[in-house]
Amino acid sequence: MRVLIVDDEAAFAESLAQRLCLRGMEAAVAGDATQALAMLADPWDIIFLDVCLPGMDGVSLLKVIRERCADVDVVMLSGATEMNKAVQAMRRGARNWLSKPVALEAVLEECRKARERAEARRRAARLTEEARWRSLGRIAEGVAHEVNNPLNIIVQAAGMVSDCLEGPEADALPDVGEVRDALRVIVKQSLRVREITRKLLMAGKGMDPRTGPLDVPAVVGRVLGLLQGRMDQQHVCCETDFPADDAPRPHGSPLELEQVVLHLLENALDAMPEGGTLRIRASIEAAGEEALYALSVADSGPGIDADILPHIFEPFVTTRRERKAAGLGLAVARGLVVKRGGTLDVVPSTDGACFVLRLPLEQPEN
Repeated sequence: MRVLIVDDEAAFAESLAQRLCLRGMEAAVAGDATQALAMLADPWDIIFLDVCLPGMDGVSLLKVIRERCADVDVVMLSGATEMNKAVQAMRRGARNWLSKPVALEAVLEECRKARERAEARRRAARLTEEARWRSLGRIAEGVAHEVNNPLNIIVQAAGMVSDCLEGPEADALPDVGEVRDALRVIVKQSLRVREITRKLLMAGKGMDPRTGPLDVPAVVGRVLGLLQGRMDQQHVCCETDFPADDAPRPHGSPLELEQVVLHLLENALDAMPEGGTLRIRASIEAAGEEALYALSVADSGPGIDADILPHIFEPFVTTRRERKAAGLGLAVARGLVVKRGGTLDVVPSTDGACFVLRLPLEQPEN
């Protein structure tokens, strides 16, 4: 947990920060509003803010904090003569106020409450994201079914016309070569649309009931085998690094993980048409009191433009100038991951793009 103490009494603030660090927290001190504002670029779970500060006072600083960091909890620190300002701060969004001299137990209690509120916000955000994907899935499934019916008729009709033009008597027809070329285009583009509807159906279907501990290296190996021909053609080399065989495994569906990895690797290959390096890394990451299995897929391509980055997981968004893919791969991948209680994020980088998949670990049976 990250705690920021904003107080001009250095002895008090430093002592409190040290005591919090001894309890496993990461605590920092700012002596005035200027220092505090400079430190707001870092994420904080809770800020203890003195009401009386040199220059900008704590109440005015609170207003700025609320504008810049709406989710961070702020607890005011006030002396007996500053109660009016403390009440004013509560009206401006402070979570609570503590009277000086502050007892460590009261500070720890506020930290506990802030941790619980942060976890509640994360749960609410996750539920909102899941609901959004369920809604998108229902829409996608309906659209896919509606498109597939006329699409199948088009493909069949094109096939029948093509059969009629294969006989020797058809060669005498005017412009028969152009007609055959047009039919090939119709079939090719129809199959492309069919691939889009397949991904839409994948986004809309339910979760795979066959779950268990995942052998991630084996899944990645199968997908790399499927893409080996394309990697050789594009002159892309691959580097992999996985934890030891006895390391904890994530929980989930092998088929779903295979689809997610396939989308991530295809996206990486799309970014390296002239060759490059594909890096696949896995590790066990600490996440509070729990741990997660993290799998990263990085390419050495041109990276992702800043204006595209916030929308990269939205359907039909592409980072390529020439649209050669359906633009659904990353959207489908994130939908599958979110359903399993995991996350899929893109890490900003100036050297290519890096996507990180995090999944909960398999829980041992009692």
